Parts: sequence; C-alpha cells; structure tokens
Amino acid sequence: MKKLRLPTGRRAWNWVWKIAATVIIGIVIGCSLTINSVTQPASVTGGTVLPITLNATIVTNNPQTSALVIGVLVPTVWNASANTTMTFTSSITSGPQPMTLIPAGTPSPNGGGVGWQTDLMNTIGHAGNLIPEYEWIAFQSNTQYAVNSNTTVSVTVSINITVPTNNVYFKMAYVIAESSDGLHSTDYGDPSTDYYGTFFPAPIRVNGTGTLLDFVNPQLSVVVPGFSTDNDIITIPFNSTVAANPLSAASSVYLCATGYTSAGDSIQVCQQTSKTQLQPLGAGNWQLDIWPRGFFGLSPGQSLDSIEYFFTDVNGANKVGYGAGTSPFSYTFGCQ
Repeated sequence: MKKLRLPTGRRAWNWVWKIAATVIIGIVIGCSLTINSVTQPASVTGGTVLPITLNATIVTNNPQTSALVIGVLVPTVWNASANTTMTFTSSITSGPQPMTLIPAGTPSPNGGGVGWQTDLMNTIGHAGNLIPEYEWIAFQSNTQYAVNSNTTVSVTVSINITVPTNNVYFKMAYVIAESSDGLHSTDYGDPSTDYYGTFFPAPIRVNGTGTLLDFVNPQLSVVVPGFSTDNDIITIPFNSTVAANPLSAASSVYLCATGYTSAGDSIQVCQQTSKTQLQPLGAGNWQLDIWPRGFFGLSPGQSLDSIEYFFTDVNGANKVGYGAGTSPFSYTFGCQ
C-alpha cells in the first residue's frame, strides 16, 4: 500500500492556498439574491394599473445593513418613473414597507460612477426587446435593514404601474439587489463579482389605441419613436432580411407614403427622388428620417392623424407592405 505524501515547502503553500480559495468561493456562492417568481398578467387594458408580484429570497453569510433595491425594465412610453408605486413585505419586517424611486443619475455602488439606470442597462441589458425605446427604473426601500449572518430572508414585492393607453407588446425584466454592493460586490477582491438576481417573464401585451409598438417580433418596419406628433422627426426603417420580399436584393429603396389629416384629407408622396430615398445601413437595413409636416407639405392649419406607407424600388414597380404583403404599414400620431 502506498503512503499518501503531503506536499512540502512551496508546494505545501500552494496546496493550502487552493483549499483556502475553495472555501472563499464557497462563501461567495453562499451569499445570493434570487427572484423565485414574478406574477404579472399576460395582458392589461391601456389606461389601467398593471399589478405585479415579485417573490425573492436573500441568503447572507455575513451581517450587513442595506436597503432593498428592485429594478424593472419598461417601455419609455410608460413614463414609469412617475407612474409606479412599490412596497414589500418580508420575513424580517412587519407590514408593508415603503420604497422610493432612485433618482436618475444616482451613482450605483461599485458601478464605476454611472447611475443605477445606466448600470442596469450595461449589466443586465434590454431583455431582447427589438425597438430601442426602453429604460430601467429602480426603487429602493426607505429604510436600511440589519441582516444577521447565516440568515435567509423571504421577500414579496408589490409593484403597480399605471400604463398609458398606447398599444404595446413588450418583454419586461426584473432585478433584485441591495444598496451596499449594488450590482457588483468587491468584498472578495478585484475584479468585482456580480451580485444580483434577475427574472425574465413572458412578454406582456397592453391592449390600447393607436399603432402597435411590438418590441418582441422582428418587423420589416417599425417607426421610431413609437409615439410622436406630426411636428417631430421620425425614423422610418426597412429591414429587408426579416422576410422574403421583392426588395430583398434591391440596390435602392424608396418610401411611398400617404398622410391622413384630421380634416379627413389625404396627401400622397410617392415619387422616387432623393426626398423619398432611404439610406443604406448595411446587412439589408435601410432608413429615412422625415419631418412629417414638411414631408407632406402641410399648411399651418393642417395636422396629421396618421400615415400609411410602402417601400418601392427605383422604378416603383415593386411595393412591399406589412408582412411583406400588399397591405400598407400604418402609423398613428399622438402625444404619449
């Protein structure tokens, strides 16, 4: 039988250090913030309250005094910073505990100087939403709570967002963190380690009015911003690679549009000129920025309710509309 020989000298120190590192890693892994579930409806009527319940577990190996932080990814059109309330209950508190919006630009701990909202976007991302009109909001408990070592805390967060009447299909996302470490703990050396929990539920549909702002499904064309007036600059994109269409291999693409005024008049702009020509962005993507009032030549007393549009080639012979078919894309103007 061979004897087990323990390392000596430098080899012994390396061996001891590896064991110590394993223990430290075990401690780090033992400290966790987890979102166990998020209950939100599949759809909600525009202009009503969207109720959300978030259930989470916090496990700590070391004593700490911190505030609870909850982040939510929302469409910017919701203006959720002004239209959201949040409270929580937990196994170490009594009754609902108030939470307050973290003002935009408030530095995120260990975030390199950026605000909570920016750190959330840089660290967590946008949950795969395809239209760049989203933002993170973050709420923090009004009180910091002392938590003993080797403690498991159950948390239930109640979130209520009053959503506007706009038609929206969106992928929300949720984050739990605490105010001492932020999203990146540095307790165990440099570089910092991620220190948060996330949850990505199924998309939610707001059944409202106006053009559907679909963040989820790839589209041949989605006007940006999703909600605007006829006096705002809008971007009309065309992604020729989303679905097979007559313009997939076109060397130039033009806009053919009809504006509908509040008086019931229609104004068509459908010539193939520099005014209507989309600019190539590469990889089959094109876009045209327009000022609707100028594009349709409105008089001071006229206003646009909506537009319908197609894309054409240089001859105007091939037209591409919604779903690569013959129905036009549509866009409704209105204040958010």
